[in-house]
Amino acid sequence: MNSTVSTRSSLAQGFAPFNYSSAKHGINFAYGLPDPAMFSELAWPDALSQNTGVATADLLQYTDAVGLPKLRTRLAQRYNVPDEEVILTAGASQALQLIGDVLLDPGDIVLTEDPSYLGALRIFSITGATILQLGMNADGVDLSALEMTLRREPRVKLFYTAPAFHNPTGRQISRAHMARVAGMLARHGVALVQDLVYSELPYDGLADWLPPGGNVINVHSISKIAGPGLRVGWVLADSDVINSLARLKCDGGVSPIVSNIVLSLLQSDALDTHIVRLRQHYRAKRDSLHTLLQRSRFCAPEYLLPSGGFSFWVRLDGGIEAETFIEAARCEHDVHLVHGRHYGPRSGDHVRLCFSYLPTNVIEEGLARLDKLQAKLHGRAIRTLAENGRLEL
Repeated sequence: MNSTVSTRSSLAQGFAPFNYSSAKHGINFAYGLPDPAMFSELAWPDALSQNTGVATADLLQYTDAVGLPKLRTRLAQRYNVPDEEVILTAGASQALQLIGDVLLDPGDIVLTEDPSYLGALRIFSITGATILQLGMNADGVDLSALEMTLRREPRVKLFYTAPAFHNPTGRQISRAHMARVAGMLARHGVALVQDLVYSELPYDGLADWLPPGGNVINVHSISKIAGPGLRVGWVLADSDVINSLARLKCDGGVSPIVSNIVLSLLQSDALDTHIVRLRQHYRAKRDSLHTLLQRSRFCAPEYLLPSGGFSFWVRLDGGIEAETFIEAARCEHDVHLVHGRHYGPRSGDHVRLCFSYLPTNVIEEGLARLDKLQAKLHGRAIRTLAENGRLEL
C-alpha cells in the first residue's frame, strides 16, 4: 500500500499483535489466560434460550450501542447502579480503548504505577498520550509523587490502576487508599480508571473497591471468570461518560447471542457458583507456585504472595542480565517470559509468572528449566570474571 498510514497506526508499529497460538507453544508464563480445564466446569446455557426473556428475533438482530437491555439491567442490579450507568463492550480491552478515545488527545498524559498492565500501556500509548509511571509502595501508588505530578503537569487526563488485584504484582490496593487517590485526582479534574477484571478472584478474604461515579470509571469483564472467547466486558460510570462512550461505539453492539449467554449465567446463579469453584482452583495453583518458588534459584526469594489475580511478580537473580536470561530461556529451554521493562521503566529486573493457564506439572517443569538455566549462566559469569582477573577462584 502506497498511501501514508495514520499517526495512530504509526504509534502501534512498535507493538506485536496478540497471538494466542503462541501461548500453546512450549512453556509459556507470559499470558494471563484462564485455565481451559475449567471451561467445562461451568453450566453453559443454550445460546438462544428464551428463559432470559429475550425474544429469539432480538438475539439475531443488531442491538443498542450500550448493549442488550436486559443484561444491562441485570448488571446494574449486581453493582447497585442505574441502568444508564452501564455500557457493554467487547471485553475490557475495548472498554479501555473507548475510554482513551473519549478522554485523551495526543500529548495528554496518562498516569499509572510502575509496574502496570502492559495491555493498558499499549492502548493508551496508541492514542498519542504520554504515559508517566509513578513508584509504588506497600499501599499502592506513591501519593506524594502523584500530588507533585498533578501540580506540575496540567495535561494529565486519567490515572489507570487495577486495585483488585493489581496487574502484574497481585497486590490488593485498599479502598481507603483508592479513595485518597480519587480525591486528589478530582481536585485536578482527572479521571480514575479502575480495571477490575480480577476483582471476582480473591484468594484471601474479600475484594473491595471504590464504586463508580464522579471521576471514577470502573471496567469489568467476563473473560477471567467464564471465558475470554465470549468477548463481553462492561463499564460502570456516570451516565454522561456512558453516553460519550456510546457515541464512539460503531460496532452494532456487543453480540446479543453472547450477551444472552452471560445474562442466563447471571440469572441462574451458575456464574456465581462457578466463581466460588474458580477461587478454590486458582488459590491451589497459586499456593503450588509459591511453594516451588521458595525452592527456586533463578529469582529472589522476596516477593509478594498475590492475594488475587493470575500472576506472581518476581525479581530475577541479580547476577544474571535479564535480557540474556529471557532470551536463553526461550531459545534453549522453550520457556517464555515477558521482560519486566514492558511493565515499566523501573521494572527491568522483574518478570511476571502467570500460573493460571498452565497445568501444575508443567509449571514445575518450567521452573526446573529456569533453575537449570540460571545455574548455567551464573557459572558462565563466574568463569568470565575469573578469566578477566576480576575474581579469584
